[in-house]
Amino acid sequence: MLRTVLIMLLGGVWVAAQPATPAYFLEREPVNGGAELITLFGHRSAPGAEPQDLDVPLVSVLRDTLGDGDSNNDRLRYVWILTSTRPTPVQRVASAMSIVWFRAGSRQHDNRVPAPVMDLASPVKTVWPNLLGNSLQATEFDPLGMAVRTSTRSYRGNISDYHKLQLFQALGVLDGLEREQAGDPLLPDVSSAVLSDADFRQLYSRLSLSDRALGGLVREQNLSKFYDREMARIQETRGHNWELLRQRAELCGLYFEPLALPGDTPLGALLWVAEEDLKHRAEHSFDGQFLGIADPWNDDRLQHWTGYTETRYLDAENRAVSSDTPGARAVEMIPLAYYSLDHPRAPLLLADFRDQLKPKRREMFLHGTTVVVTGVLGITRFGNWPFFAGETAWTFVRGRHGGAVNRSARLRAYSEARAFLAVDTSLDPKLKAQLLTRVDHLALNPLENGAANEAKLAREQYNALVQYARSPGGLIAKLESDRRKELASYTESRSRRMFAAFGRLFNPLFNPGPRVDSATPDPVVLAKLDVYRRALYHQRFLDQLLASGPRPEVVGDVDQIRRSVEALSEMQEPGLRAPQLVARVFAQSSDTELRITCLRALQRLNVEEARNELRRLSQDPGTGESWRELCLSYLKGDTGPIQAAAAGGGGQ
Repeated sequence: MLRTVLIMLLGGVWVAAQPATPAYFLEREPVNGGAELITLFGHRSAPGAEPQDLDVPLVSVLRDTLGDGDSNNDRLRYVWILTSTRPTPVQRVASAMSIVWFRAGSRQHDNRVPAPVMDLASPVKTVWPNLLGNSLQATEFDPLGMAVRTSTRSYRGNISDYHKLQLFQALGVLDGLEREQAGDPLLPDVSSAVLSDADFRQLYSRLSLSDRALGGLVREQNLSKFYDREMARIQETRGHNWELLRQRAELCGLYFEPLALPGDTPLGALLWVAEEDLKHRAEHSFDGQFLGIADPWNDDRLQHWTGYTETRYLDAENRAVSSDTPGARAVEMIPLAYYSLDHPRAPLLLADFRDQLKPKRREMFLHGTTVVVTGVLGITRFGNWPFFAGETAWTFVRGRHGGAVNRSARLRAYSEARAFLAVDTSLDPKLKAQLLTRVDHLALNPLENGAANEAKLAREQYNALVQYARSPGGLIAKLESDRRKELASYTESRSRRMFAAFGRLFNPLFNPGPRVDSATPDPVVLAKLDVYRRALYHQRFLDQLLASGPRPEVVGDVDQIRRSVEALSEMQEPGLRAPQLVARVFAQSSDTELRITCLRALQRLNVEEARNELRRLSQDPGTGESWRELCLSYLKGDTGPIQAAAAGGGGQ
């Protein structure tokens, strides 16, 4: 008996020590020609489903490695959101009808190669088409009458909302991957080995900025700051809504349950009411501000509730405990509502268990108001300044009072709730099925596909993408063509590149560059790109370092700074900002050895920009007298004093 008990205990310890199945994970697929396809999968929980149907590909990104093992010259390129599909003809027609506020069917199969949502190497490409489309809508389509105005605005609005929905869902799963790996120590941290922190920040920031009109114009060195601000904003919003909803629930005598992935902050919450409390409803009061639901204490439907219930165990102070806790009592709990904690200023009601149509009626009213004002009446914010002033004031006041007035914020809360519920394993399967059905019922866009179909479509598109990446004339041919364009952006002026583009468009005889007729990478192009990309890597590193604090050696590793300075000094390619960055490191640093390294780098560069920086430093009183003399010596070509200073231990 003792041996059996010990075996059972050891078996229990072994099971408890096994890492939990991650909700999200990354996989890497090599691509011929020096690239790799990185795909983010979501592990969905579906009782009775086949194991191969549980892992769903969600987001793929192509990393151009130039075929070597040096991560400094890697670059992220195309991004695919695999749950996003091309609309069917029926969906397109329905999306142009402003009175269709429901799904117009779902695409059943999509085995075509999906189109990338953006090129991370050229994010500005998404800015100008959006601005041009908005301008054409206001100047050309709107004056043609109500029929044209409503149909074009409805179609463009549905296309934009569908793009945002898929985009926010991708951001939600990226956020879940990062927080799950950071919060659960039992999970194997393989994401950092596949996608570095810098790459993850770039991917998340670019996708988040693509929702904004001029987001593609943000410089790459500012992406890390944007990411930090965005993460801080999300954490602050969730914390604020968590506390606000908890306080309102306790004030009304309800039970508050936050929902989150393992190690993550809560991004959703459920409100419950106990059946035993309904017998004493006269002792309770209700204030529905920020809750958006009817008074449960005066609702006769709860007295004869036939819907979902769940047995919980509470102690004498009404705290949730396990069933074997001394003094625990069983209580039947009735779910009232499900909220998203990602909505700004106040929690957003996504599911009301007593009134399934209530959240959808809110969406239909807000969407219908926009259609009537802008489509039927033709009143726009920028075409009518009194309307602009009135709408701005109303939006500000309603937002301050917790009103859900921001369409993009509601779409983000809705899409992230769908993504979370798909991978959550903490909820009871019956409750989870009800929540998925109710949240999925909020769809107003004819272009949306059902949640049950999205997983199948994502797998089909991923398989098509992998085949396209493996084919000789597929993805690698497109990548090789874009590599040449990238190299031209480093070595040629913008006017010359525009002239070359017009030449390729109108007459092949005017094309100054060779066409790419095969998928074989050009070694010359790869070698030149390697130099420029490594230089840009070190430039970004020094840019972020100098922006982080007044002393580079305090906020960064001195050895790594020296390596970046020396690497830049060996690159004589035009168009680089190496002399300016090295001079800034010299001016802001107080480390003698680092300053000597900077002077040697400026002398080694031997270009006019480097001599100008040395001349400026030799005339700056803040440089120090001895250092100014060393700068002058380098300008004259005399390296003896600095070699003596270096040999003497760097003393002044």
